[in-house]
Amino acid sequence: MDAVEFPLSARVRAARRWLVATSAGGGVLVAATAASVVAGAAGWVAVPRAVQAVLVLVTLFVLPVVWVGAHAVWALRGRAELFAAAGEHPRRRPTDRQLVGHLRDEHPLTPLWWMVAVLGGLGTLCLGFALPFALVDGALLAGAVLGAGLLVSLAALGLAVPGIRRADRQGAADRKRRAELWYLPDAVERRLAVPLLGSGDGAHLGA
Repeated sequence: MDAVEFPLSARVRAARRWLVATSAGGGVLVAATAASVVAGAAGWVAVPRAVQAVLVLVTLFVLPVVWVGAHAVWALRGRAELFAAAGEHPRRRPTDRQLVGHLRDEHPLTPLWWMVAVLGGLGTLCLGFALPFALVDGALLAGAVLGAGLLVSLAALGLAVPGIRRADRQGAADRKRRAELWYLPDAVERRLAVPLLGSGDGAHLGA
């Protein structure tokens, strides 16, 4: 079965541009965060602690979700169009690049749900530990903020666990559909088995 570049719509290309822009913006944000922390610690520049705190929180908690979400949108759009275009290319299969980008063994939403679950778990542990101390010290405003954060973290966990299960079921169905449509070499199958956030041996991060 010969590989051919399946045509993808402008929506998929636009999602790819957003992913590239997110990656570039994330790199700038990480560099700015690291520079502010180093400069503040070394005493080179007086960086307000509030600014440092915001940069660190956004880099650690918001940026990963945004990047993985942008990747999921791009992969989902391409996955749907590749499956839809399969009938127009008999005895042909997508290129290895398209397969790895859009048709991995894991569903594109699986790493996003895992990211939400991990960050929600960390937020629950940290905020649940800090909340009693804030209440004991009488810091009502801080306690209210920590309590709201704790509720958001618990809600994220509540959404992520069933989301992971749904994505796993959909991923299994997509793998079956892919196998029915295209015969793939073993080398390509091994590349498709590597999860986006995994360790490279087929085991998903956090699994």
